[in-house]
Amino acid sequence: MNIKLATIEDSQQIFEIAEAAFSPSPWPKSLFEHELTSPRSHYFIADGGFVGVTQILDEVEVGSIAVHPNSQRQGLAFQLLTRVFTLSHAQRFLLEVDESNEAAIHLYEKLGFSAYYRREKYYKNGHAAIMMERKV
Repeated sequence: MNIKLATIEDSQQIFEIAEAAFSPSPWPKSLFEHELTSPRSHYFIADGGFVGVTQILDEVEVGSIAVHPNSQRQGLAFQLLTRVFTLSHAQRFLLEVDESNEAAIHLYEKLGFSAYYRREKYYKNGHAAIMMERKV
């Protein structure tokens, strides 16, 4: 599987993956375009999926991850996140996940993340956000 660092030219593909995965995308295309030009943001893309992160010093926050429905359950999210773990100087990885997304929570725990906080009624659907971290 070829995972590459995304560029601004990949913004349309990233948006299309997010649209297919979430129907509609929770992120506008303009957000991807902005982040793809930011020195603190990194996007990794593969056929059928992407992950976007922001790195400040030794802390990396996963802001977005999506896998096209046709590519789900094939280990792509696992591989994308594993690639994120190779960012230099990173000592702590953070993310948030909807409490009802059991598959994602299971994946994150498999990758060494653990819950450290719960934000009640965080999402528009009324669900809580589970804040998770992975320390190196």
